[in-house]
Amino acid sequence: MISKIRKYQDSWLTKAILALTALSFMSLFGISGYVNRAGKNRAVIKVDDLVILQDEMNNKLQNSIRKAQNMFGGNVEITDEIRKNILFGLVKQNSQNMIIEREAQKVGADISDELIEKIISSQPEFMDASGHFSPSLLHRQLAYFDMTENEYISDLKQNVLGRHIVYSPVERVIFPEFMNKYIVKIANQQKVFEYVTINPADMKIDREITDEEVEQYYQDFAPQFETPESRDVAFIELKTAQLAKSITVSDDDIKTYYQNNIQDYVVPEKRRVLQMVFDDESSANAAFAELKKGEDFYRVASEKAHQDKETTFLGDVTEDSLLPEIADEVFKAKVGESVGPLQTEFGWHILKVTNIINKVETPLDNVKSQITSDIRNEQAYDQAQNVIAMIEDEIGKGNNLEDIAKQYDTRVQSVKGLKEDGSYNSASIKSAESILKESDFVETAFSYNENEVSQTIETEDGFVFIEVKKIHDAHIKDLAEVRNEIVKIWTENEKSAIAQEVVNDVTADMENGDSLAEIASRFKLQMKTTQPVKRDDNFAGLNSALSSDAYQTALGSYKSLSSSGITTIVKPIKVINPEVQDSAQQIKETKEKMNKEIEQNLAEELINMYAKDMDVRIKYKLMGLEE
Repeated sequence: MISKIRKYQDSWLTKAILALTALSFMSLFGISGYVNRAGKNRAVIKVDDLVILQDEMNNKLQNSIRKAQNMFGGNVEITDEIRKNILFGLVKQNSQNMIIEREAQKVGADISDELIEKIISSQPEFMDASGHFSPSLLHRQLAYFDMTENEYISDLKQNVLGRHIVYSPVERVIFPEFMNKYIVKIANQQKVFEYVTINPADMKIDREITDEEVEQYYQDFAPQFETPESRDVAFIELKTAQLAKSITVSDDDIKTYYQNNIQDYVVPEKRRVLQMVFDDESSANAAFAELKKGEDFYRVASEKAHQDKETTFLGDVTEDSLLPEIADEVFKAKVGESVGPLQTEFGWHILKVTNIINKVETPLDNVKSQITSDIRNEQAYDQAQNVIAMIEDEIGKGNNLEDIAKQYDTRVQSVKGLKEDGSYNSASIKSAESILKESDFVETAFSYNENEVSQTIETEDGFVFIEVKKIHDAHIKDLAEVRNEIVKIWTENEKSAIAQEVVNDVTADMENGDSLAEIASRFKLQMKTTQPVKRDDNFAGLNSALSSDAYQTALGSYKSLSSSGITTIVKPIKVINPEVQDSAQQIKETKEKMNKEIEQNLAEELINMYAKDMDVRIKYKLMGLEE
């Protein structure tokens, strides 16, 4: 199943964006929870009992797109192709992560909290100018990526598991010293290729399809021309917002709501705080003694804690944003007062309050209209349930949609020729398209018989009832309707067959020793010659995989490569081994590059081997991707 992950587009933009989703230290920052509000939320990736749901994957996709737009300053258009490639990258990353996690469970591998703490405290990103771990830098980084400490620790554990289960076993490929000059030579080698491209679209057909052939094709492939079942349906939509308008909200209701949700109308007190952190209590006590003598906080932090000003300045913080062990003391302190030493898991803290920004409470009168709207919306949902129950009672009595629509002052809308894939012939309103995208609409429409009215379907904005007006059974189209389609299919098949004959003839002549130039002239093909290319370069319109395959062809031989029905026949005619200086740095860089390529290939093979013993399922279609 893992091998079904498609090759990505070879553009620099897609590669740059996909790099954002790679398995690396900070690669998963910013992923937050997502609540499914409508429709079914089905599993799209499953590895044994581990699953990722549609909404979770959609949230990861939106996160990666946002990162891409931030990386390029918003000056990049995220096309459907790029979006698809990002999604393929996420599918690959997450399925591999799940396989690694499942394998870790099977072998009993676990990552201790002590190990994670050591890793965090040794990360360069969290060290101050003097090389000491800085909790304030850690929290700034997490805040920048909008990530909690628990989320960061969880993602870090996943990365460490990957290192132990996959990457450690395949790293450290050793190249003998005698291979140095060959490695550099291979890396800098270039080849020149001759090639011809045989495209079925360019082939000429010297005859037209006969009536007998059209008839025969129609008989042989009749199921191909079947018109699927379709349905004409009517529906009514009642929006919760409409119900909300009729709800009266009293002043007492508004006051009670305001008091119960007062936290939404208050900007909490903030304090501007300086902080220094020590590994041991005695050093912290010595520094605190200096502060009691009136010494400058920044100077003591520099001399005693080896912190620069940026690391010492914690900024404007709320009580909730501080560690529990220090929050209470800091928010009891007066301006100019230092508190501490206070112990946390990160060390001994001394803090100073330099300014207090008082909390700001929004008066009730300023938010009265918003609260009124919120109460109406909440009560409208409850009222909607009562309306739904009454409508379902009316349906049970045999009333149709027209009767129900009159009672609730709404219109009956219609969709003609609705098919199970969600397509349709016509609709009475433009908004029908968005309603049809509701995951249960089409399924419900195909679950009832003619003249039956469905139970309620909840939507983002309210609820819908459907009545099946007419069922059009599946049937084979008449020959006259599909003749043009048959001619088109026959033409494409004929061209493909002619193109394959040309490929066979060209390769046979190549085997006989004819030059590619002679063959190209004989078959009226255009022969082209590439510029010198390296093994990592794409050429002749081939993607990375086919270009690499072509590069392996020996001088004087040829290779036939096909993609999307187009065949390219390539022949290397020249090998260029440039004189390069075998400097130690060049050799080191080349070895490192080859090591990374080899390790990545081995890592993916190892993950595939693990996956063979697991139930791995990827629902590409549910994510809008092709199988």
